[in-house]
Amino acid sequence: MKKIHIVNGIILAFSVILVRYIDVHVYDMHIIINLLVLVALIVGGMKLAERFPALDDNVSRKTGTIINTIVVLTIFIAFFVLEL
Repeated sequence: MKKIHIVNGIILAFSVILVRYIDVHVYDMHIIINLLVLVALIVGGMKLAERFPALDDNVSRKTGTIINTIVVLTIFIAFFVLEL
């Protein structure tokens, strides 16, 4: 598994958390605007991550699984703590 895949997963997760937080606690956005902002954040973050050549390296399967598990747990914890 390459580091870029892990970073893309992290970008996806935290973009969803950020947009949902803004939608619930800051400004009630229409669903279309919500999706457009989410897509823009995800695509922008992934394009930015592609610029770093160090992310083309491989990581072990165990490390990838641990990081992915932490990201998923962070999503669940954020949704419960922030009441999203």
